[in-house]
Amino acid sequence: MTRTERLAAELAEHGLLCSAWRSAFTSVRREWFVPPRIWIDDGAGRRRPVDREADPAAWYDAVYTNSPVLTQFDDGNTVWPDSTGRHCTSSTSRPDLLLRVLEALDVQEGNRVLEIGTGTGYGTALLAARLGSENVVSVEVDRVLAGVARVSLAEHGFSVRVVCGDGAAGDPGGAPFDRVVSTAAVRLGGFPWTWVAQTRTGGTVVAPVRSEFAGAAALVRFDVTGDDRAVGRVLGVVDALPLRQHRPAVVSPSVLTGLTGGRFSRTGLEPWRVAGTWEARWAVGVRVPGCGWRHAPPRDRGAPHTLLLVDAVTRSWARVRYDGRPGTSEVRQDGPRDLWNEVEAAYREWVALGRPGPDRYLVTVTPSEQSAAVRLVH
Repeated sequence: MTRTERLAAELAEHGLLCSAWRSAFTSVRREWFVPPRIWIDDGAGRRRPVDREADPAAWYDAVYTNSPVLTQFDDGNTVWPDSTGRHCTSSTSRPDLLLRVLEALDVQEGNRVLEIGTGTGYGTALLAARLGSENVVSVEVDRVLAGVARVSLAEHGFSVRVVCGDGAAGDPGGAPFDRVVSTAAVRLGGFPWTWVAQTRTGGTVVAPVRSEFAGAAALVRFDVTGDDRAVGRVLGVVDALPLRQHRPAVVSPSVLTGLTGGRFSRTGLEPWRVAGTWEARWAVGVRVPGCGWRHAPPRDRGAPHTLLLVDAVTRSWARVRYDGRPGTSEVRQDGPRDLWNEVEAAYREWVALGRPGPDRYLVTVTPSEQSAAVRLVH
C-alpha cells in the first residue's frame, strides 16, 4: 500500500473521505505539491523547519499525515529555515479540510470550476483529476507561488490554466463557471460579488467566511439564484488562512498602550460569555463587524481579568475588567464606537433567540451591497 493509499484509508475510516473523491485523492500524491523545505507545527504553537534531503523521514511524515504543511510566511519575506515568521501565508491544506471543501462543492461531470488560491497546486490537481484539466482554472495572487504551482502541475500531467492575479476578481475572461471554490477565508461583509457574477445561475460557490470576532471561519455553501443573489448555509467551522485582501487589520501598538480615560459604565453581563464559545463569537461577529478581541489574564493573584475589544480602523476600544465575583463589571470605552455596548447587545439578542447555532443562519450576498447579510432560518 502506498503512502497515499494509506492516508486515504485512514481518512475514509474516520468518515473524512467520501467515495466520490477517493479515486482523485489516491491518484494525486501530496508529495508532488510540497516543496523540499517546509515548516511543521509541533502542536504547541512552535514551528520547526524540515528539509527533505536532511531529514526525509520527518518530511514524509509531515506530508502523509492529516495536518497542514506550512510553505510560506509573511508573503515570502521570511526565508526558510527562519521559524520566527509572524504569519503563515501559504500552506498545503490539511487533507480533511480540503476534502470537506471539495465535497461541499458537489461537482458533477463536465462542470467548469474556478479555484481561488492555487497555493502549492495540490487542491488544483485534485479538481483536475476529478473533472479534467480543461475544466479547471485557478487564480493565485502570489507570482512565485503561481509559477511553482504551474511547474508542479505540468510535471505531473495537469495542464490547468493558472492565472496570477487578485483572487477577489476571479477570472472574468473564463466565466461563466459552474462552481467557484476558495479555501482562503473572506471577510463577512466583503464577500466578492465577482465570484457570484461569474457563476452560472443554479451554480455553487463555496468559501470560508470569517469575522474579526469569530476568529475561525464558517464554511459556507452558496446557491446562485436567478435574481442577482447568492444564498448560503453554514456547514461548519474551519481553520482557513484569509484571502490576502481580507486579512484582519493590524492593531497599532499605540492603540493598545495606555488605554486610559474613556467613557465609564458598568455591565451585569459576565464578559467572558461573549467569547466563551465559537457559536457565541460567530453570533457576535456577524452583528459587530470590524471588532476583534483579546483576553488579558491577571498579572497578580487576585487581580481582575481583562477583556479588550478593538476596532483598528476607527481606533475604537473597550476594556472590561472582571474577577469572577457576583455583581457588575467595570467598562471603559473610547472612540466613535461603543464596542462593548454593541457586543453586549449582539450577545443578548443571540441568547433571546435561543442561542441558535451557525447552521441556523442564512447568508445572503447581493450586488448592490457586495456584502453578506445574515438572518435566522429554521
